Amino acid sequence: IFECKTVGTLFLPQKEGLSARERWLAFTAVPKGIIRVDEGAKKAIESDGRSLLPVGVSGVEGSFSKGDVVSICTNDGPEFARGLSNYSSQDAEKMRGFTSEQIERA
Repeated sequence: IFECKTVGTLFLPQKEGLSARERWLAFTAVPKGIIRVDEGAKKAIESDGRSLLPVGVSGVEGSFSKGDVVSICTNDGPEFARGLSNYSSQDAEKMRGFTSEQIERA
């Protein structure tokens, strides 16, 4: 360092940090199940920051209750997000692939 040589790696702070809730969800909480989604749902979650709708769900794995942490994965990929489920695994399985209008009519 004193000889002005490049040594090590420079880590710059992020512009926005994670909230305590986001940090807990990402690094501490243990997922109770997996929700598999199509590519459209993945894009909506990652790029647009939108919530997951049943029409984008292609599979439900594990047993979880409303409010439990779940992993969000594509059909053939690893976890790309986590969230708190608004439904139990049984209800999520029943609604998967349906539009909001179809669920309201049922």
